[in-house]
Amino acid sequence: NSLVAIDVNNGETRWHYQQVPHDLWGYDVASTSVLFEHIANGKKVPAIAISGKTGWVYVHNRVNGELLYKSEPVVPQSNLFAAPTEKGVLASPGSFGGVSWSPTSFDQSSGLFYVAGIHKPSRYFLRHGEYEGQRTPYIEYGLAKDQPNWGTLTALDLRNAGKIKWQVKTDLPLIGGVLATAGNLLFVGGGDGMFNAHRASDGKHLWQFNCGAGVNAPPVSYKIGDKQYIGVAAGGHFLMGYSGGDAFIAFGLAD
Repeated sequence: NSLVAIDVNNGETRWHYQQVPHDLWGYDVASTSVLFEHIANGKKVPAIAISGKTGWVYVHNRVNGELLYKSEPVVPQSNLFAAPTEKGVLASPGSFGGVSWSPTSFDQSSGLFYVAGIHKPSRYFLRHGEYEGQRTPYIEYGLAKDQPNWGTLTALDLRNAGKIKWQVKTDLPLIGGVLATAGNLLFVGGGDGMFNAHRASDGKHLWQFNCGAGVNAPPVSYKIGDKQYIGVAAGGHFLMGYSGGDAFIAFGLAD
């Protein structure tokens, strides 16, 4: 549950930050981190941002690990960190997050940080079993299938303490990743098979393409010669119940 900085010269730990001490809820740190220059009091601070399954984006001074701030939550939070009980506790985010394995994307020119979110509550139960002849407590949890679930595509303003600039709600939880480009475009795939482009500045939906399977991988941008392409894998997601596939699909502007 920690972000750890390791000295590559000798393998020693420089610093660490534990997002969730004594985790009972499955809130491991799964998303990728992003390095950027944070402006504070007119000075540049070398920073690192990483999303958590808790629903916050954590921004640190990457030299010493100091927590600069946590963003506004990108998904609903309810009973967050509540201790499990025998009757069960319904909590959001659930064990999927928040923000799970999806890579995020940052636009240094605008200061906007783009996050794919999951609203998928879990129920947490306190159970007891026998271990070495003693009655021993343990935690049991699973998805709350009787609860609605959805996704959020969020732009956070890292120049304004991680306030939400805009947010789009999606029918299905988002997992796969986002890609921002210099042309004010934001690309993200969905479990419904659609690959989508939004205007990065305000979230307006501009375009979509049906890839025939869940688009649950991070998009990439690359260039061959003078032509730029956007590519994405459409392989689905078994745990989320999104249809499987085996295609990599590339897009480019017409010649």
